[in-house]
Amino acid sequence: MATLTFIQFLEELAGADRAVTVPAGEVERLVGRFGGRVRQMGRWNASGDGALEIPLVVIREAAALVGRHVLADAVEQLKTERPAPGMEASAAESLIVRLAESYNRYFRELMTHYQETSDAPEATRLRDQIVREVFGE
Repeated sequence: MATLTFIQFLEELAGADRAVTVPAGEVERLVGRFGGRVRQMGRWNASGDGALEIPLVVIREAAALVGRHVLADAVEQLKTERPAPGMEASAAESLIVRLAESYNRYFRELMTHYQETSDAPEATRLRDQIVREVFGE
């Protein structure tokens, strides 16, 4: 794994408009295992390719909320097709819930910022971002 410099890390944190795309097949696999809440973790392109886009800022927040150990367990649980006997998916479920909550908060904050801004170029940028979140590209 490549090590980031402090400045590179800060640039990554500042990249709030960047997102991770979960392909439709992976979305459906996760929905089959963990339920429809999976589709609430980001912008689900239901009428298009079925992919799910999760803003990086949402992922960072959710990961911080669940903590390092739960995150590590969740990764292992998400990678498996079926849980091993006796293996519960509570860490993965916890992460999914936190991602959905973080995405909801992200969208509400975006709307609030749009409603409160008096800067026309910023309002246009925020409006365009909200439109992308609601309707896709």
